[in-house]
Amino acid sequence: MLRGADGPAARRAGKAKAGAMIAETAGHQGLSIIAPPADRRLTQRLIEVWLRTARGRFPSWADMRRIDLGDDWNWVFVVDLKQSAAFPHFVYLGSRLAQLSSVYLSTATDFSLSLLDEAASSINLAVASEAPRQASNELMLADGRKVLFRSMTAPLAEDGE
Repeated sequence: MLRGADGPAARRAGKAKAGAMIAETAGHQGLSIIAPPADRRLTQRLIEVWLRTARGRFPSWADMRRIDLGDDWNWVFVVDLKQSAAFPHFVYLGSRLAQLSSVYLSTATDFSLSLLDEAASSINLAVASEAPRQASNELMLADGRKVLFRSMTAPLAEDGE
């Protein structure tokens, strides 16, 4: 989610150390989805930046938008809980993460869940714990392939509470 105060040289070095959030591409209808480099460091970096930005309160969406994330913004989402009913109401959805909405999971009870649904599934836990939440799961796609999926969700508040 957040890159923080890393300079351009540090960002280039981080990009050179390639890793993958999704172990293999999740190709659907000619679409390849490749996660950003060094995802484990990315999720940890997002937590660290959230904590620095929070300073004893919840950071706001405006606070977060001031942080230079570079290409990592492509993998960030923000949900407005007040406008969310049965489904999350996304006020921001990074372009690469948006592609995950068409990659479906194979579950015992529901074949309509996407990787984006999985990413958003820990929102309520983050809000209830008033802290960032990390998740790492091996998921099965609808086509039978398995992927390692990592995510981080953290609460935001316009009034800091």
